[in-house]
Amino acid sequence: MPTIHPTAVVASGAVLAPSTVVGPFVTIEDGVEVGAETELLTGTILLQGSRIGARCKLGPYAVIGGEPMDSAFRGEESCAVLEEGVEAREFATIHRATGEGSETCVGRNTLLMSYTHVSHNVRVGPGTTLATSVQLGGHVQVGAHAFLGANALTHQFVRIGDHAMLAGGSAALQDILPYCLAAKTPALHFGLNRVGLRRRGFKGERYTLLERAVRALRSNDQTRFEALAATSNDVAAIQRFRENSERGIARFVVQRL
Repeated sequence: MPTIHPTAVVASGAVLAPSTVVGPFVTIEDGVEVGAETELLTGTILLQGSRIGARCKLGPYAVIGGEPMDSAFRGEESCAVLEEGVEAREFATIHRATGEGSETCVGRNTLLMSYTHVSHNVRVGPGTTLATSVQLGGHVQVGAHAFLGANALTHQFVRIGDHAMLAGGSAALQDILPYCLAAKTPALHFGLNRVGLRRRGFKGERYTLLERAVRALRSNDQTRFEALAATSNDVAAIQRFRENSERGIARFVVQRL
């Protein structure tokens, strides 16, 4: 059986894996599902529509599955999904989606630091870090292994690419390219996310081709960029990301941080 503190309130219709640990003053509503070895710390609230994977750690006082703050929401059934290994720290909030059967989803092994907010219909890729007080607007997409610094903001429908970094205190009003570093308000591209890429094992020719691609974009050399995309899967991913942009791509600046 799950380990449930006597002060916790767990609805009869909630489904908890046998190895779940439910701490003091936790509230779990009907229809919630919680995976194996997940720990719910003091005061955490799982509202209807929450789907929590295995080995997650939530709280203290995290709130998952809140109704969308969206004028289009009409009370339809939807979900807030946390894949396995997600950690959501103090006072983090994740809202479920607008649209019947739709999901807000946080990918596996993602860290949400204190006071982060993930709005309706957001998708966060695996291995991502959202630092303290990051605020994601509705329908935002954040790629795998991205890093958003403390107090970073995103406009609705913005996309942050794989392995990208949005610096603390910045506000992204347009899409941020994969592998790149963006900063300021509105956010501008300053080049590659050098530290993040090296930590992830990007080196040698793979890293060099990305550097050349960013130089081509900064100088608006489309011919050179397309040639690099033909030889590098990483550059080709940047090319696809640009082609699929709806809000436009944040511009590059000449100077570096």
